[in-house]
Amino acid sequence: MSRRRNIALALVALAVPLLFAMVGFAARPRRPTPWLEAARVQSRCLLPRERMRYEHMVHLKALRDRVVRDGVRGGPPEGLSACQSCHARRAQFCDRCHAQAGVTPDCFACHAY
Repeated sequence: MSRRRNIALALVALAVPLLFAMVGFAARPRRPTPWLEAARVQSRCLLPRERMRYEHMVHLKALRDRVVRDGVRGGPPEGLSACQSCHARRAQFCDRCHAQAGVTPDCFACHAY
């Protein structure tokens, strides 16, 4: 009986910190999405808002590969110039999300927005 009791106590001792961690993670407050400057009226983004919010770097890297590695230029505006035509002020658009996410893109060291 003592052995079963010790095993049960050991399992409880291992499970309690795990349960506290799970409850703490689920109960943590979520950061609100920062206010972003609205796009120009009558404009349409390349991708839907939620996809662009989370996948814009995938899109920009594919564009980079096409231009830099394959030498394909031109076509529909898909790069930063397309973003800039609707979202004119980088500080009010890109920088707010990047600051909240703790991301420091190094694109603008070489490329003007």
